Amino acid sequence: MNRLNKFLVFVCVAVFSAGSASAQFYLGPRVGLNMSNMSYNTAGAENLSIMGFHGGATLRYQFLQRLSVQMDGMVSTMGNRQKVTMAPDEFTTIVTETKTNTMFLHVPIYVNFEKAIMPDNLVPYRVKRSSSSFHLYGGGFFGMALSANQEIQIKTTTPDGTTATPAVSGEIDPKTYNPIDFGIMAGLGMSFKMNEDDSKRLGLDARYLMGFSNFTKVKGATATNSAIQISVMFTQKLTKRRYTTRHRR
Repeated sequence: MNRLNKFLVFVCVAVFSAGSASAQFYLGPRVGLNMSNMSYNTAGAENLSIMGFHGGATLRYQFLQRLSVQMDGMVSTMGNRQKVTMAPDEFTTIVTETKTNTMFLHVPIYVNFEKAIMPDNLVPYRVKRSSSSFHLYGGGFFGMALSANQEIQIKTTTPDGTTATPAVSGEIDPKTYNPIDFGIMAGLGMSFKMNEDDSKRLGLDARYLMGFSNFTKVKGATATNSAIQISVMFTQKLTKRRYTTRHRR
């Protein structure tokens, strides 16, 4: 937690010390897919990823040509599928499958480094200005669980065959899990100018979220969230930028 606090202090100092003359804001929607998992420490457990989605809005504060601070506000599905295998005797195998589905409100905050890609280096004498940029970013995120439920199914295999109990699903008791999530994240991507004055951009990126908070409150158990996210976004410039020579590309 101390590291995240230091990161936020750095972000604030960077933002408010930057010159307002060159600052600009971008705002727009962000949507994409999640591949999430939970690192349960259950003995003999196999933790498998599940697919989900995320969606919301992204706000970027561009205070230097190559540096910006970005914040997202989005709803994101998390969870995993866990398989625990037991063999009470040499002829019987019992597999318990537990699928955990959670919905979080996530707020990532991160520093974004941007490097313009100069097409004139790739296509000489045709294009004189950059139309796309490469992005590399990192920071932290905070989250609050909006819902949590589990589905449990037991499969028993004997010499006579395999039988499965009907899947039982329901909400997780709020007293048994921690709704607060936080951690670090990093990613990379591309953005593309949609018009000449760079007031609209289309972006595509991929990032990894690693949670530090223990999701379960069960004594002796640990479970932390993680996810790979692939997003597409569209942003609109909210403020006019007063260019100087050093800001032109």
